[in-house]
Amino acid sequence: MGFPTSPWGLLSPFLTLHLLRLGSADFIVVGPSRPLLATMGQDVVLPCHLSPRMDARGLEIRWIRHKLSETVHLYRNGADQQWDQMEEYAGRTELARDGLSRGSLDLRISGLRPSDDGQYVCTVHDGASYGEDTVELEVAALGSVPFLSLEAYEDGGIRVVCRSAGWYPSPQVLWKDAGGQHLPSVSLRRSPDERGLFEIQDVIVVSGKGDGNVSCVVRNSRLDQEQASSLHISAPFFHNARPWMAALGVFLLLLVMCFGVIAYLFRRKVVQCIAWAWKKILLPQNPEVVTLDPNTAHSKLFLSEDLRSVKRGSAHQNLPDTPERFSYWPCVLGQERFREGRHCWEVEVKGEVGGYSWWAVGVTRESVERKESELPSPAVGVWAVWHVFGQFEALTSPRTPLSLSLVPRRIWVCLDCTWGLVTFLNADTGGEIFTFPPASFHGEILRPWFRVETEETQLCLRGSIP
Repeated sequence: MGFPTSPWGLLSPFLTLHLLRLGSADFIVVGPSRPLLATMGQDVVLPCHLSPRMDARGLEIRWIRHKLSETVHLYRNGADQQWDQMEEYAGRTELARDGLSRGSLDLRISGLRPSDDGQYVCTVHDGASYGEDTVELEVAALGSVPFLSLEAYEDGGIRVVCRSAGWYPSPQVLWKDAGGQHLPSVSLRRSPDERGLFEIQDVIVVSGKGDGNVSCVVRNSRLDQEQASSLHISAPFFHNARPWMAALGVFLLLLVMCFGVIAYLFRRKVVQCIAWAWKKILLPQNPEVVTLDPNTAHSKLFLSEDLRSVKRGSAHQNLPDTPERFSYWPCVLGQERFREGRHCWEVEVKGEVGGYSWWAVGVTRESVERKESELPSPAVGVWAVWHVFGQFEALTSPRTPLSLSLVPRRIWVCLDCTWGLVTFLNADTGGEIFTFPPASFHGEILRPWFRVETEETQLCLRGSIP
């Protein structure tokens, strides 16, 4: 008996065996028909189930990355198997155990990163039976509000630069004039940072035509959201946009920038004046002594004996669930209570400050909710800044992105009960990080507020104890 010599003859036995194997399956694996969209830093559930619905507790369930063919999560012999898991997913994945008996194969991934973007394959083995389906995950991040600056005179016009950071995937950049017409870019640079988030720097040259108003719009098409900033360039700039008058042009540029600062201060009025006073008057002095209140600390937070530092542990402590204790978010309050006057205390962030650390400092009303999952903002009585998975933000509503270059190791938290101001300063440089718009505290008691989500970070209170 001869052997087949054609390519089809050689492949035919293997295809037949493969089809027989697929045909022997008693189930099929079903994933979503559309890609899933999730925001960086959040948790996401990749849905997948067996059809018909059946008990999956005795099956081998493996989630893998489509292109890498490496294991994201493995469930076998009724337990999770971590020896074969990709390092970047260690401690970040969880199979929905309560749904296994109903054929649910859902996988939760916590703390999304840009590197999590892409296709995942849900595979199921049961002896000779096998099934799989693909889940497409799209990760997105909304970056910072663009910062516009005048750089120099160029080609008879003025060079304007737009900078923004913290985007994923790489965003679209669009320039517009006062009439909404698009302006051509002369240089666009996109570069990922160490976290995989994109920074952009785009340049246009504005001539003297029109009224000198330009806008830079940076857009995330996945989220269908954008950030924009505008800039007005006064007419005298264009009259001097000639090489032989460069020195005079620079002088005028600085002069107009000074006028812009004055106008900005005028709009902010008392808010900016007081923030400036904090930097000039309070910063050189010693901070107030603040200690942590152990009766408010979440059970996963560990306080030092002197109540001056806090870090997060991996397990809950056996603590009484009293009304004043935080039981949802890992938070703790300062023991000090403020109702009037001005106060300022220093917090040092030890260990991991940037990267994938998650910590927050600020001020809260004493009546703040401690048992529910309310997101911190002035609306619920919290004025704070936080660093979360590579993003630095003021917890306004919506949140205000802050430049990662502002992330300090030492922060001054300054509270003015009279004017209703909460200001954050870099204790090393005296530079302002953020000032919240004036609030009405209505004479309510305010307390220092701290939150630690990652074990690699420790918050320490500074100030000399008499």
